[in-house]
Amino acid sequence: MRLRRPRWKDPRLIVGIVLVLASVLMGALLVSRLSATTPVLVARGPIVPGDALEASDLQTVELRLGDQHGLYVGDLDAIPEGAVATATVGAGELLPVSAVGQPADVPLRPVVIPVEATVAESVVPGATVELWHTSPEVQDGGTGEAALLVPDAVVRRIDEGSSLGMRSMSVEVLVPAESLADVLEVLSKDERLDVIGVPGAHGVSP
Repeated sequence: MRLRRPRWKDPRLIVGIVLVLASVLMGALLVSRLSATTPVLVARGPIVPGDALEASDLQTVELRLGDQHGLYVGDLDAIPEGAVATATVGAGELLPVSAVGQPADVPLRPVVIPVEATVAESVVPGATVELWHTSPEVQDGGTGEAALLVPDAVVRRIDEGSSLGMRSMSVEVLVPAESLADVLEVLSKDERLDVIGVPGAHGVSP
């Protein structure tokens, strides 16, 4: 049998050309999609639950997010009026859509805890901390026990106090609403609460 040269009207040749062109176009679209950048909001500093989402606390950057672009807030216009953070967002982190809500969506309550000594370096705004209650017996040198009161509080701010001793150091923390009564009861008795950083938790380095 003699081999015939393929003609331009040969269906197999046309199908082959179409497949090659389709592959090239799909590859170009994929590369373009992966290299495209998307505007997204980034926290300038730590943002904790309940903080108002202000323009001064956020900045816009261009990043390659691919299919994840819908998980993050792209611009300030996408933030509803009166919105607050419902989760902790660390400095330099992207603002997730899931972390934007209204004050009623925040299940935490602020409490100011006086501390007698300097807290650990891991206790910083945005960090997850534990609150430990020391019973009066331990404070008086007895055999009482220290108990974990709140395992997942969040540091809101730290007041270093004054050098003249006019104002003692304190830590404002956010505690789950269901733990608020226990914390207030301890504070009302003027008993000791220690603020302990949690290594490996959000905002805390091990």
